[in-house]
Amino acid sequence: MTDAIRDDQIFVPVEGLEVNEVPDGRVVYQASRERVHYLNPTALVVFELCSEKLPLDAIAAFLKDAYQLGAPPLDEVKASAASLLKEELARPWTP
Repeated sequence: MTDAIRDDQIFVPVEGLEVNEVPDGRVVYQASRERVHYLNPTALVVFELCSEKLPLDAIAAFLKDAYQLGAPPLDEVKASAASLLKEELARPWTP
């Protein structure tokens, strides 16, 4: 599924989610599906930066700088985005 996701694609969180902080991340309650999702640190950064309407390659660049990585973790960001899409926590955004 990540092959269909473009590096410059932008995603936004879907409406109606309840996000709560827990000691090691966030949990997202999805009332429409009566589901609770735990977001690990990478998924949380991707989810939160999606709120800023940043393209995936910019999110990967942010993570590279924030964690002083050798290269932007674009594959991991795309995998997180694919998971958020699959779980209906995010959707593609078009201006």
